[in-house]
Amino acid sequence: MERPANLSLPFFAYGVFRQGQLAYFQLRDLVQAAEDPVTARGRLLVRDGLPIINQHEDGEVVGSLLHFKADFVSEAYERIARLEPEKQYFWRETTINALRANILHGRSPNKGSVPFEGKMWNGWDDSLFTAALEVVQETIEANGEFKWDLKPLFRPQMAYLLLWSAIERYLSLRYHLGTRATDKVNNLATEQAFAVALRERVSTTREVARADRPQDKEVLDPRAPEASVRYYYQIRSNLVHRGKGIPRDYEMLLNSASELLQIFRYVLVQATQEAKS
Repeated sequence: MERPANLSLPFFAYGVFRQGQLAYFQLRDLVQAAEDPVTARGRLLVRDGLPIINQHEDGEVVGSLLHFKADFVSEAYERIARLEPEKQYFWRETTINALRANILHGRSPNKGSVPFEGKMWNGWDDSLFTAALEVVQETIEANGEFKWDLKPLFRPQMAYLLLWSAIERYLSLRYHLGTRATDKVNNLATEQAFAVALRERVSTTREVARADRPQDKEVLDPRAPEASVRYYYQIRSNLVHRGKGIPRDYEMLLNSASELLQIFRYVLVQATQEAKS
């Protein structure tokens, strides 16, 4: 999306860019001062899992008022614009603590949205980061023995796809909310926490062929984060495009699901601690 008209104003962040939230790390080095908590007038809603504000209705929304360093104001708003989707938001000026500020207002806020229970959205509480990961863990533990009815194969497949839904949700909120899935997945390999957990949880190399191009393969290597992300994602892609063939190695699927779950949980913990520091 475009940057706001008046770049000299501070930014009221009530979503992923709020201090302590998933994408605040993208702005931290450009912030001169952050006031938190502060409130803005309006009603807090959620649409497509994202918080939006409707300032045409009564209520209060809690967030951070971010004042950017004078020489980096343009860069700060450029980073915000690169992540936030124009279909969800438009720029508007509002008043926070008697100061004019830029805010991302919900576009057609009452269409396709639901009221948020509370005044403060917290992305770390997303059910895909909590309940969903518990379901994945329980499914893996309950299907640790192969049977010829194939139920212990299909259930981990479902769990693996749910795990990737959680990972893609994390990457969307942290890096960008666009539709380029491959770009989002590649960001996971850049996180130091992923590399650390990969080395701790994986001790051998494995290969998986593409379902649509069996001559091509991806390699899991504890020393190669980028290649390993592609390996784990290829298994997910093979499951989705099962009409072209699915991974038939039960042990590989179960190992991959267990490894990636532990790795992602470590990534979440480290990201949360980084955001709070």
